[in-house]
Amino acid sequence: MLDGAWSFVRRHQRKLAITAGVVGGLYYSGRLLVNRVMEMQAVSAKERTSKENIRRRFDQNQRDCLFTIMSLLPELSEQVLREVDVERLITELRTIHRPQQQSPRLGGNSGDPSEGGNAWSASKSPSVGVAEGSPGPGAETPSNDNTSTAGTPGQPTPREDGAQADRAADEPPRRSKVEIWEEIKIQSFARTMIAVYAESLLTMLVHTQLNMVGRSTYLDSVIGKFADPNDSHASLEGRYESRLSMADEQNFLMLSWWFLNRGWRQLMAQISEATNHCIRQLPLKERVTHRELAALFSGIHLRLRENGLVQSLTTVLLPLGDENVADYLASNRLAANQVFTPVFVRLLDQMRDVIESADFVYVFNSCIDRLTAQLLESLQESFPEPLPVPAPRAPLPPTVEGEAVPDLEGVVREFEEFSASPESRVVIVQLLPRIAREGHQILNGVPNHYLENVSASREVQALSAAVYTAEDVSL
Repeated sequence: MLDGAWSFVRRHQRKLAITAGVVGGLYYSGRLLVNRVMEMQAVSAKERTSKENIRRRFDQNQRDCLFTIMSLLPELSEQVLREVDVERLITELRTIHRPQQQSPRLGGNSGDPSEGGNAWSASKSPSVGVAEGSPGPGAETPSNDNTSTAGTPGQPTPREDGAQADRAADEPPRRSKVEIWEEIKIQSFARTMIAVYAESLLTMLVHTQLNMVGRSTYLDSVIGKFADPNDSHASLEGRYESRLSMADEQNFLMLSWWFLNRGWRQLMAQISEATNHCIRQLPLKERVTHRELAALFSGIHLRLRENGLVQSLTTVLLPLGDENVADYLASNRLAANQVFTPVFVRLLDQMRDVIESADFVYVFNSCIDRLTAQLLESLQESFPEPLPVPAPRAPLPPTVEGEAVPDLEGVVREFEEFSASPESRVVIVQLLPRIAREGHQILNGVPNHYLENVSASREVQALSAAVYTAEDVSL
C-alpha cells in the first residue's frame, strides 16, 4: 500500500509540486486579499466617520453664522434707521400740511406730489394749527403790565425784537413740501439699497470669520489627539502651526465691530451718492412700470460698481491703516500688544486675502442680485394687475381662389391688440412708502426672509465650504 503510494508520488512528483504551489499561493493570496479588504473597510469607515464629523461641524457652524447675524443686525439696523430717517421727513411733511392748506400765503397744495392720495397721507397725524399758547386769528394781543417804559401796549420792545431776530436766525429755513418729497424719494431708495448691501456684507463677513475660526478649532482638536500635550508648536503636515487661543478667537471675531460702527458709514456715503445720481432727475409724479423700477435699481448697482465699491470692500470690512487701527483699538479699549499676536495677525492676513479674492467678489455680486430680485418681487404687489387681454375674434376663413382677399390692415390691428400686454404703471410717490418699508423689513423682519434667502444661497454656502476646507484660507 505504502509502496504503491510512494511510487505514485515519484511518478507525479512534478505535478504534485505544482499543485501544492498553486493551492498554497491561492490560500496565501486569499488571506492577503481578505486582510486587505478588511483594512480598506476600516479605512473607509474611518474616513466616512471623519467626513460625517466634518459635515456635522460645518452644518453647526452655518447655523451659528445665522444666529450671529441675527444678533448683530439690530445694532446695524438702529444706526441705519437713525441716520437715514425717512419717518422724520414724513413727520416734517405732516407738520406743514395743514398750515399750507389754511393759509393762502403759503401757496396751498400747488405742486404737492401727494395729491391723489398715497400710503403715507392716508394716515395723517392730528392737524397742526397755531402754536400752543399763541393767540388765534383775530384775537387781541394781551398787553404787558410792565411795559410802561418799553413802549405802547401790544408793541414789541426792542429787546423782544432782538430776541425774535436771534431765534429766527437760529431756526433753519422751512422747506417746501416738494423739497421734502424730493428728499423722501432719495432717502427711501438709499435706505433700501443700504439695507441690501449692508446685510449682504454682514452675512459674508460673519460666514468668513466663523468658518475660519471653525476650521482652526477643528484642526486644533485633531492635533490635540495625536500630538504631545507638552508640545505647544504642533504642526499638521507642515502647513498648520500653533493653536487658536480663546483671546485670539475673541479678538478676531470682534473685528465685525468695525463694519457695524464705521465701515457701513463709508458704504452709506457711496450708496447715497449713487442713489442721488440715478434718482434725482426722476419726477415725483412719474408713472413707472415694474420693469422700469427694476431698471432704476440696476442703474444704482451699476453706478456703485463704476465708482469702485468692490475695490473698497477691504476698508469697509476691516480696520486697515494706522489711523483706523488706532480708532478701532481706542473705541474698544484694547491694547495693540495684546490684540496683534502672531496668530491674530495671520488670521487677519488670511481674512484680507479672502475679501480681495475673485470668489468673494463673485459671491458678493450674487448676494446683491438675489436680494434685489426678492425686493422687486415684494414690490410687485404695489402694481395692480394689468387689464385683461382682449379675446381674439373668430379666425378668418382661408382664402379660396376666386374670393376677395381679407382686409390686411384689420388683421394686423387685431394681431397687435391681441399680442400687446399692457403693463400697469404706478406713480413714484405711491411706491415710496413700500420701498422704505422693505428697507426696514430687510434689517428688522421677523422672520427675516431676506436674511434666510441670502444665507441659504449656494454661493454663500460654497464660499463657507471653501474657507472651512482651505489649506491656507487664501482663495
